[in-house]
Amino acid sequence: MASKQRRTSTRSRVWPDTQATITYADPSQPDQRSSVSLKGKVRDLGSNGMFLELREFVAPNTSLHIEILFDPSSHVSNLPIKARGETVHSNADGIGIRFTAIDLQRLQKCIVEKMNRVDRESKSIYTIGSTGSGSTE
Repeated sequence: MASKQRRTSTRSRVWPDTQATITYADPSQPDQRSSVSLKGKVRDLGSNGMFLELREFVAPNTSLHIEILFDPSSHVSNLPIKARGETVHSNADGIGIRFTAIDLQRLQKCIVEKMNRVDRESKSIYTIGSTGSGSTE
């Protein structure tokens, strides 16, 4: 019997350096004033959700504040995006997240800007007639 896909939108692999930080109310604190922040690697991303590689377990249906960083090594990056979501599933590899609020135009802008940066970086390293020095800007 074939398994039925539950996802309604496509998710795509992202750049290997794409990271996200999730923050949620600490379930061990009854007043819910304390929060937990976890950082992981984004494996795939779509307009409705993402998969975040984590070692920690996060219970399904946990409400999350999310910050996705497409260029975490840059100190002046204009490529972060904030969103809200909830965990759909959690396993040994990480968590599946469904977005409950995300600015899709901002997401698109971040993806296009990251693509442009990668393209510029590859051209600055490998230019026609270069000696292979690998100099960058």
